[in-house]
Amino acid sequence: MLNPATQTRAWVRLITKRLLRLAVAAALLLVIYNVWNIASLKSQQQLTQHTRHLAQLLLSQVEHQTLQLLRQQDEQALAETAQHLQQHAEVVAVVIRSPLGESIAASGSYDSVIDWPADAPATPWFMTRELRVDGETLGYLQVTFDQAKLLQGSTLAHDGLMQQGRVLLLLAMLAGVFIMLGFNRIRDRFWQRNINALQRK
Repeated sequence: MLNPATQTRAWVRLITKRLLRLAVAAALLLVIYNVWNIASLKSQQQLTQHTRHLAQLLLSQVEHQTLQLLRQQDEQALAETAQHLQQHAEVVAVVIRSPLGESIAASGSYDSVIDWPADAPATPWFMTRELRVDGETLGYLQVTFDQAKLLQGSTLAHDGLMQQGRVLLLLAMLAGVFIMLGFNRIRDRFWQRNINALQRK
């Protein structure tokens, strides 16, 4: 039979190992949490940049047509172009300006960046494209986007992917817990057999 001192050392060793495993598990959880937050932030920034790039493409599609109309000085066609662009759900206002900044054609609720009301329902995202031909500035294309609507599709997709990632992470953690419990049972049985064998001696 084991003496009390040996039993005490065995229990201390067992408790120390358990506490060490718990500390390692807590540290791993903290690392996973930090990595998850960093990945979420970076993916959100990338989605925002991608959405901004799509908005720039939308402006590029209208730029060539607007340049031609400015050269022709067709104000009616410019007004129709501004109105057509403003029909997009994410576009709040469109303004086509002369080289001096004067409004030639406009469509939408607000046509001024400076006079944008603080209580407006839309969060503005202003983009301005200089319209140049052979080094000559013919005018400016100013488009005001609703930032919330512009990012809505990307945000929904991002949130869906992150939710799936959380579920997979939770399942991985549960699998790790079950594996650890199974390993502990096998190890405890092994140590119990050794203790029983020593007690018989």
